[in-house]
Amino acid sequence: MWVEKYRPKKLGDIVGQAEPVGLLRSFAEHKELPNLLLWGHRGVGKTSSVLALANELYGSHECLIRVECSDFIEQRKKWLREDKLFRRYYDENKPAMVVFRDMMREYAALAPINAVFKMLVFCDADMLPVDIQQALRRIMERSSRTSRFIFVTTRPGAIIPAIRSRCLNLHFMPLDKSGAMDRLLNKIAEHEGVELTGAGLAMVKHYAAGDAGTAINIMEAASLLSRRIGGKEVMTVVRAAMTRRNKIRELIDNAYSGRYDKLRAGLKELIHTEKMSGKDIVAELHDAMLVMQSDERSLAKVMVYTGDTDHRLCEAFNSMIHIEELLLKISKHHTSSVK
Repeated sequence: MWVEKYRPKKLGDIVGQAEPVGLLRSFAEHKELPNLLLWGHRGVGKTSSVLALANELYGSHECLIRVECSDFIEQRKKWLREDKLFRRYYDENKPAMVVFRDMMREYAALAPINAVFKMLVFCDADMLPVDIQQALRRIMERSSRTSRFIFVTTRPGAIIPAIRSRCLNLHFMPLDKSGAMDRLLNKIAEHEGVELTGAGLAMVKHYAAGDAGTAINIMEAASLLSRRIGGKEVMTVVRAAMTRRNKIRELIDNAYSGRYDKLRAGLKELIHTEKMSGKDIVAELHDAMLVMQSDERSLAKVMVYTGDTDHRLCEAFNSMIHIEELLLKISKHHTSSVK
């Protein structure tokens, strides 16, 4: 896949992020590192910068432990049981959150063999419940000699103040505002021997909405249709990729019609098959309702419902329960407004 093929290996390869990357390069040169909070939109280079930093500090990712928080929160014990790094900590008789806390404490306390400290990286850190964040804050304090904690997020406000205050906060800017996205996509097109037209570039950027990973994926899929990527090829790819959005609309239609068995089946498919997080589903529901609601009072009510659900998902153990409740509220409100 082009996303991994062109993922930067060194900090100098990161585009459009001169200020945060400059600081990370300084840390790499001095072989020292504070705890970090990296925040910004999706696909702007946050995770790639962490991986590149590990390469420059250690020469590999051997001393880096990466936790995909969204996967853990959505799958809990299944994730602990199946992940090759963490499954030795799995205990069927303990709650998943307790196992997670205990294994983080143990990993953080162990000193690496060939380095002064290891890096514990939490991607989508805003997905972690407050009690787990509180536990990590205490682990950070006790493990300052052996570990550095790096929190990667699109929503810094969802990270508790106790962690934010213990981290150096680095903001990653949108790539499309600096022209970095254009340079990146044109460079990849040149390396792959495809022609990216002006219209094709504009449409890729539009549908990617600032996410470099999404932009590269669209361009790679379009290159399978033609070696000349124009607006037509991009639109063909985007239409196929809008399946999720159509399934979100089906959820709403099933809620309006009272087809709750189909609603639940569709929701399960999005979470387990499409691998959408609870927060992603709520965000898509929010966008879909903005288009579907014409009455201002009804729209305001729905926005309150979605906002409340989004807040609750920050500490939720089962996102499906809260999304089902949201859809039920939307259904009841729709029924009462029609009457």
